[in-house]
Amino acid sequence: MVWDYQIPTIVMLTRCFEDGKEKCMQYWPDQTNTSVTRGKFDITVTSLVPSAEYQIRKMQLKSKSDPEHERTVTHMLYTAWPDHGVPRNAMSLISFIHRVRREHPVSLTTPLLVHCSAGVGRTGTFILLDVAMQQMKREGTLSVFQRLKNMRTQRMKLVQTQAQYVFIHDSLSELVVCGETDVAAGNIRIRMMQLQKPVPGDPSGLIGFQKQFETLEEVSSQCEASYQEAKAKYNAGKNRFPDKLPNELGRVRLRFGPKPGSDYINASFIDGYKQRKAYIATQGPMEGTVADLWRMIWEHNCSCIVMLCQTQEKGQVSSHCFWPEGEKEEAVYGKLRVGVKRVSHHGDIIERKLEVEDTEGRGGVQKTVSLMQLSSWPPGELPHPTAILSLVDLLTKAQRGSPGRHTVIMCSDGVGRTGTFICIHSQLERLKTEGVVDFFQAAKSARIQRAALVPDAAHYAFCHDVVATYMDSFETYANFKEVV
Repeated sequence: MVWDYQIPTIVMLTRCFEDGKEKCMQYWPDQTNTSVTRGKFDITVTSLVPSAEYQIRKMQLKSKSDPEHERTVTHMLYTAWPDHGVPRNAMSLISFIHRVRREHPVSLTTPLLVHCSAGVGRTGTFILLDVAMQQMKREGTLSVFQRLKNMRTQRMKLVQTQAQYVFIHDSLSELVVCGETDVAAGNIRIRMMQLQKPVPGDPSGLIGFQKQFETLEEVSSQCEASYQEAKAKYNAGKNRFPDKLPNELGRVRLRFGPKPGSDYINASFIDGYKQRKAYIATQGPMEGTVADLWRMIWEHNCSCIVMLCQTQEKGQVSSHCFWPEGEKEEAVYGKLRVGVKRVSHHGDIIERKLEVEDTEGRGGVQKTVSLMQLSSWPPGELPHPTAILSLVDLLTKAQRGSPGRHTVIMCSDGVGRTGTFICIHSQLERLKTEGVVDFFQAAKSARIQRAALVPDAAHYAFCHDVVATYMDSFETYANFKEVV
């Protein structure tokens, strides 16, 4: 079918296995630059671009009956649809549809192949949402019911459940409220100039950045979350700020001990662009939680710590010191021994290479952790964009030796500076892969896992400024594309 109808793009909305059951036979090879044979065709994966929510493969398709010709097919696998129900974040699927349409524009005359397991539930949801978005953009009006009714004359049971039908309405409603917030790399300065002006026709007089942040606050407040463990009395003393807490969905769990709350730490997993749970957002440790911090780093195999605060700021303790003060010195925190191997200075950044060892373990297992501390970001203020870019560059180099491991991002409350840096870092990764950024959706998605990340409109605008400064380092967008 792909060959006969000259299909250039395949959208897959199910994993091959879900809940222990096969949903789709894998029809491509596991590794890049390897081939498999399926019937009369040889399929070779030439490239793979993974992200936290989807995987994009380029495939070469050859027919044994026509060996002189081959075709390129783009395979786009959406991985954020849970085994049961609908995606957790409506805009996640909408963003994926935008990504699909950049690869396969509506103007193409060749068909877009969409499939899940049965080809009706998720497939129908995707197609109806895609068609509805096109109609809304073109005509400004839409009848979801009528559109689905027409689609079902062509294939039965498209959009299989009430939850999927409601999800479509919720997604479209959110799209109307939030608008399209992604921006191409080459247009980031132009978008910033637009967002720095008052919103046309808005009586509030807010500029674009303030209006977008106001919308972010509105949609974020609709996210329901439980804070059962964070608000438990036995954990109250572990929270630096009583209103900056991890919810049950995102909180990092330590290995459970004999006492209530022994698995608790004020820290949350946050998805990155390339992988789920790429970051751990946490507060600066208190004197009584330093051992818990190191237990988390050890148990969850973290390789890097980015510290965005000082131990004392404006006369208050922002973080208890959790490393030995001098180079070549050691200290024991709980059951873990931490030693400073090397200290180096990079402008406003101090990098410490730490060696961690379990004092009760056997075999002398040691782990190396990189601690990068930025000294030029006071609370309530903003650093120079180049300081953040230098920190991102240093972090990238530190991560090369330990890909796929969690990175701890820390400030006094684990929310303000932490959330801002996470959004900047994740969108720079997206920029280098796709050539677009979307700070609104990055912040909205991160806030599902930890509330209030990116604290105000100034920090939200700063995210754009950092990326714009990064783009300024390239003379033209074309040069940027060559680099990435």
